Amino acid sequence: SRSEEARLFYTAVTRGERYLYVTGAANLPGGARARKTSDFARRLINAEIVNDAQLMPAGLTNVPQVRRVDETILPTSFSQVRYYLRCPMDYRFRQGFGFSPSIPDLFGFGKTVHTAVEKLHERYADSSPTEQEAANLAEAVFHLKHVPQSRDPVNAPGPYERAKAKAVEIVATYSTSYGQDFQRSRQVEARFEIPAQDCVISGAIDLLLRENAQGQIVDAEVIDFKAIEGGDDPLQNTELDWTDLALQVQLYAKAAQQVLGENARTGSVHLLKDNQRLTVPVDDAAIAAAVDNVEWAVQGILAADFPMRPHPAKCAECDFGMLCPKQAQQFRFTDRQPSLIQLSNGSEAVRSFSQFQP
Repeated sequence: SRSEEARLFYTAVTRGERYLYVTGAANLPGGARARKTSDFARRLINAEIVNDAQLMPAGLTNVPQVRRVDETILPTSFSQVRYYLRCPMDYRFRQGFGFSPSIPDLFGFGKTVHTAVEKLHERYADSSPTEQEAANLAEAVFHLKHVPQSRDPVNAPGPYERAKAKAVEIVATYSTSYGQDFQRSRQVEARFEIPAQDCVISGAIDLLLRENAQGQIVDAEVIDFKAIEGGDDPLQNTELDWTDLALQVQLYAKAAQQVLGENARTGSVHLLKDNQRLTVPVDDAAIAAAVDNVEWAVQGILAADFPMRPHPAKCAECDFGMLCPKQAQQFRFTDRQPSLIQLSNGSEAVRSFSQFQP
């Protein structure tokens, strides 16, 4: 009986003996139960069906491995490619190894400010909002997922409340300083995909469309809103990567021209924290150089070429500085350096080359 089996098992365990019983294996906790063969399996009768998992069918030939057809075109976004252009090893840590940097305290601040600016243009498409109207809208849409709110926001405001106050100030200042953006203008955000060599570039574009009295579009400007600060001389600010900022605007200008059907004559980066708007070249030469950099990076990614390109200034701010050996390496997949990025005050190579210490 089962009670007798349990008694014998308990007695053997207390004596330190190894006790196996044939008929009661399935009764033990975690014991394997014999499974019935299904009626469907019983009807599978064929000479080619075998039960030996190690037996391979006769007549098999080895075929060389090839990349799947749908992998020859690499769908990507600029937010991914820019890590390769900064340092290919940085890209490998993120996309290859799947490492994620720690979440900063105010993660999402730039996104919520950007959302407030978008909502401002949606709600006030024909006239400029007042400073108070802009402040009220910014306060209504503000949200930080990873920052808890203070239990007493009035008497003891915390990081969440201070960030909200700063966001309200930024949006209110923008509405008063750039009120002309709302006069016969409208801002739209559109998703896009543009083909390039070996890749498809996807993203979202901010367009400021200027219209005449009849509602016809007479001009389109690509604006990249960034919740960052430029300082007294943003173009000379070493904390800003202008090759990164300019390249993004130039790619979006290409999308505006080829995908959205709008002729983007001007492009700019709007630094929201100190309310500065700086122009970026978006002529044919500038756009061609930007596309060349993306295609060059995609070729390196497909070739699995991820050299380390260290530099003291770059490595000091890297999320993976504690993991990386920081050994200078050259590219294997090509000897060609991509085109220089066209800036408003000259041209410069991406940081894989401009910030590299052999």
